[in-house]
This record gives sequence, structure tokens and C-alpha cells, in this order.
Amino acid sequence: MPQNKPFAIAITGNIGSGKSSFCNYLRQYGQRVLSADDVANEILFDLPELWRQRWGDRVFCDGRLDKQAISEIVFHDEKELEYLNSEIHPRVRQRFTEELIKSDEDALYFEIPLLFEAGLEAYFDYLVLVTAPRSVVLKRLEERNPGQLENLKLRLDKQLPDAEKAARVDLVIDNSQDLSQLKNEAKKLIENIPNIRLG
Repeated sequence: MPQNKPFAIAITGNIGSGKSSFCNYLRQYGQRVLSADDVANEILFDLPELWRQRWGDRVFCDGRLDKQAISEIVFHDEKELEYLNSEIHPRVRQRFTEELIKSDEDALYFEIPLLFEAGLEAYFDYLVLVTAPRSVVLKRLEERNPGQLENLKLRLDKQLPDAEKAARVDLVIDNSQDLSQLKNEAKKLIENIPNIRLG
């Protein structure tokens, strides 16, 4: 990452942990948060010919790239998932670097679900994990996506366990309580950043 840059904070957490809610609270408090998923999605649609070369016309519908078709391929074939990630992850990292160079904020937040899986942790100054017990996560996922729980369990099981991630971050935020508690944690983090930088 560039010199004289904002303090770069990565927010991660497994599916259903509440990391997106946490990042939305950061935004409500006036912080800038970049989403790896949003950037990856933009990159995906910017490279239709690359995907056509790999998977042919089956990943297109009415001439347009079909994200769902790509998902079906990569979530059932580890090799194809690795290929997709090898194309997307370096471009996401490059986009983040560009944003840090351009930014005049004191701190910049990045929402990155697959922080460790993508090997991106070394690019950030401070790592935050939002976590919740598996039983709570599964209940949330079921409420949020009726009828899709089995597919979501597969996605959850492909991610590194919280315990492994917790050992590698600077701050763990427990999101097993209500959202007001999560909002308080977001406020507390923002207030602590100047001290964290000095430390």
C-alpha cells in the first residue's frame, strides 16, 4: 500500500456475522467504507470476454453476462473457483490501492468477507473480525433467505472458521446481541482509531 496513506482498516466476518450491518453503521457515522464484493462485482462485469474464453456462451443470457451461471460453475468446482479468484482478487487489491492513493481521509474502511481466504490481510494496518455463534448465524440466514439455508451452509463451510480468523485479527467484535450493541461497537472503533494509530 502507498506511503502517507490513510489508516487502512479491514472489516471481515463470515456470512451472516453482521459485518455488513457493522459497516453500514460506520457509514452512518460519516466514515467511508469500500466493499470488496461491490468492487469484485464491477470487475466481473467489466471482463465479459475473459469469462467467455474460459466458460463459453453458457455464462451469458441474452448476450449479457449471467453472474448466477458463473456462481453455479465455481461453487461446484474448486479449480474453477480458484481461477475466478486468481483473476478477481489482484484487481480488487489494485483498486483498493488506487483508492488509498486518492483518499484524503484519516481512516479508510474496507469490507472484505474473504480477507484471509484471498491473502489480503498484509495490505491493511488494522484487522477487525465481526463474529457470532453458528446457531445465531444460521437463524439469521434462514430468516433472511427462506429456502436457501442448505446452499448458504455450503458457502459458510467454505469460509475459514471464526476461531482461526479471531487469532489473526487486532479486534474481535461479538455480534450475538442486538443491533444497538453493534452500532455502539462501530462508534467505539471510530473513536479509538486515533489511539490505535499512535499505539
